[in-house]
Amino acid sequence: MSDDPRDRLIAAHIQSIHARAEPDGQRLAAAIAHRCWPGGEDRSEPGALPWVRLWGPRGLAFLPPACSCAVGRCRICN
Repeated sequence: MSDDPRDRLIAAHIQSIHARAEPDGQRLAAAIAHRCWPGGEDRSEPGALPWVRLWGPRGLAFLPPACSCAVGRCRICN
């Protein structure tokens, strides 16, 4: 592991989650799901479907240029 304090923090979070009992993990997952989508369930709303079709994502209007940098991590790649 690197000396970056963020790496140690991430490792500590992973160890904390791994040490939880199964019911604790299930409660955490339920709490996250409840806060991510009103009502706690992922679903589609019939009234929203026409709006999504009208305003939803479209294909790209243009293709971005290919990256030609040596590292492969320029603003185009990322």
